[in-house]
Amino acid sequence: MDIQSLHKMALGLVKTFKDSESGLLDVLVRVRQNNGFFELGYPHLFAYCVHGLGLSEAQASYFSKVARKSEDVPELKSAIEQGVLTLSQARRVVPVITQETASDWIAKAAALPQKELEREVRKVNPLAVTKDRVRVVTAGRSELKVGMSLALERKLARVREILGPNVSLEQTLERLVDDFLKRTDPVKKAERAEVRKAKRPTLGRSVARPSPGIPAHVLHAVNRRDRGQCQATMPNGEPCLEKNWVHLHHIVPRARGGANTADNLITLCSAHHRLTHDSQPPFLAGGISSGLRQPSKFQTAL
Repeated sequence: MDIQSLHKMALGLVKTFKDSESGLLDVLVRVRQNNGFFELGYPHLFAYCVHGLGLSEAQASYFSKVARKSEDVPELKSAIEQGVLTLSQARRVVPVITQETASDWIAKAAALPQKELEREVRKVNPLAVTKDRVRVVTAGRSELKVGMSLALERKLARVREILGPNVSLEQTLERLVDDFLKRTDPVKKAERAEVRKAKRPTLGRSVARPSPGIPAHVLHAVNRRDRGQCQATMPNGEPCLEKNWVHLHHIVPRARGGANTADNLITLCSAHHRLTHDSQPPFLAGGISSGLRQPSKFQTAL
């Protein structure tokens, strides 16, 4: 095959790629508007893109951000559909584009090279271009890139002054993170409670009657078992394991006699918790053994 034939083939594939990109964005916008990802058993659009569609995390991030912004600025989606912008160009102006400034930013995104466009975005939103990133350097080392305000920089400097002149920034961050997790992480609290319980002598006294709420020892048992992660299984069979906005769910509801016991409680993210209550038949099936050390898996009823 000669070079001109290959060139024509490449042009056709590029057009197909752009059309597919635009078509997928249109579908994702509609899925997001109708909370379709939720009905399919995914906690958010990003999870649907990664686990339901098999996109990479970077691709899922681009599509999710542009789809979300397109609800407020439909001109952004139209520019992609018309071939004025690629998805990559569109996602760079997401932090700054508004309904009022849409035509100006679409024109800049279409005409300017990437670095110049980022410079223009930075003028309006200095935080937009500095993206948080963790990059693997070696098997046991990563590099962190993060933007910060002057106030935060001064606070970090003060912490380093307190810790001493020979303490690196890495050591400072590790100390701060360790202290935060020690005081706040429910899994760490549960582990400390388990150690205290093992060391506590048996006094032979009767156990106090539990309060109407979940007793502390039960809460600790669930957190140790579930590790603070959503225990629902998504439609593709992968565990959700979402750690943000998690709730405790009674498998047998309290109104039907369900107890505040570890085998009747399960950790769910807010989306799967809501889906559990909304679904008929129940989203979760079966129970949990309080002796389990690994998260149990639950299958979505679709």
